[in-house]
Amino acid sequence: MNRYPAPWQLKGSGYIIIYRFNPSFVERHGRVPDFLQGQFSGGFGSVMLVNYESSNAGPYGELLFIPGKFNHLGFKLNTISKIYVSTLDSVDNGWNNWGIPKEQAAFSFERQSSGHEHIQVALNGSRIAEFEISTHGPSFPVNTRLLPFPLVQHNNNKYYYTQFTGSGKGKLARIRELFIDGEHFPDISLCKPWAVIKVEPFSITFPAATVAEGSAHQLF
Repeated sequence: MNRYPAPWQLKGSGYIIIYRFNPSFVERHGRVPDFLQGQFSGGFGSVMLVNYESSNAGPYGELLFIPGKFNHLGFKLNTISKIYVSTLDSVDNGWNNWGIPKEQAAFSFERQSSGHEHIQVALNGSRIAEFEISTHGPSFPVNTRLLPFPLVQHNNNKYYYTQFTGSGKGKLARIRELFIDGEHFPDISLCKPWAVIKVEPFSITFPAATVAEGSAHQLF
């Protein structure tokens, strides 16, 4: 494995699709890890679809699912419960640095003549997610201070706590076409987004995680 230790600096463009998932959807489709079962507390969840043009491990594509907030040892935290990335380096280092359960898939990002963007994610040659998204309106600043996603992940009997930060220029967006293979990714076609935002360009910092065994003190 090629090791790229935290912190990471990432730049690129992508979409933040914000939801308020109901508990029944999260229970049935959210891929919630065992240590957070029964602890869902609502709040904003998200699907992020990202084309990283640069990172410490090189460029890669990413599709991830965050169900919302969970009660965990007195804190309300998010978790990435399903995630695909396009490179093995991102997979290996995601697990090693932050306990993020990355899996590898193939990504295609294509700008259409209409101005829309077509994105496809495929696993072993079969599509598992497909989006066509358009943008509209003026740009505005986007910052994780307004909508933070403090993360808890669990791997090899260790808890990883990470607060990533990011900023960029956003525009409102609309999902015009959507296909999800519910066997491989939470079927968000069953839900209505609260907001869809394209962020281009953006920069994100993923710091070193706080790692603990069975303890959540001194987080972030």
